[in-house]
Amino acid sequence: MTLSPDKRFGVLVPDEQRYDAGEKNKLVEVSTGRVLAIIIGEPGTERMNHGGVSPARWSADSSLLLWRVDGKWSPRALVLIQLNDGKVQWQLDLLKTAQQEILARARKAAPKKYAAAKKQNAGNGSAYPDGFTVDVTTDGEDTTSVDLPLRVHATLTSNPKEIEDFSKDAQLDATLEGEVGADGKFKVVSFDLQP
Repeated sequence: MTLSPDKRFGVLVPDEQRYDAGEKNKLVEVSTGRVLAIIIGEPGTERMNHGGVSPARWSADSSLLLWRVDGKWSPRALVLIQLNDGKVQWQLDLLKTAQQEILARARKAAPKKYAAAKKQNAGNGSAYPDGFTVDVTTDGEDTTSVDLPLRVHATLTSNPKEIEDFSKDAQLDATLEGEVGADGKFKVVSFDLQP
């Protein structure tokens, strides 16, 4: 379990057997064991193939939790949760939100390359949403705290392994900057398609 700075809240991480049975990560009140929220996104456990649970980041007043489960190409989960008086005010799936925003803008900005990359990378699994690798990070990843507004960075590529003979018609790279405010809303600040 990871604890908030005031030791009032924690996140339960299933052992391998419970994880294999589909158990999710849970935000709980430590003193009572009451589940405040099932954390959205892919669950994590301590030992995972190509990833695992990262140390949780909490605000100093324990009202904000940034939960991350690492993966091979990008996080498996990146979720921001706002608490107020022991209740969840909102929960935002930063990974899916940032991925959807950058994919939509890349599809609109370069429709032919987007379609070619989607076709070339078809069948590569959930690490390739729509045929792309989309890595999502936040400001302050080298710290143990999190505050609002929170800057979010997304990087999209159709060729994460940098394969030399990868079709130029399917090569597509982009970046997106976003921000989450106190209302829990994600706002796109900038989008850039790489040449």
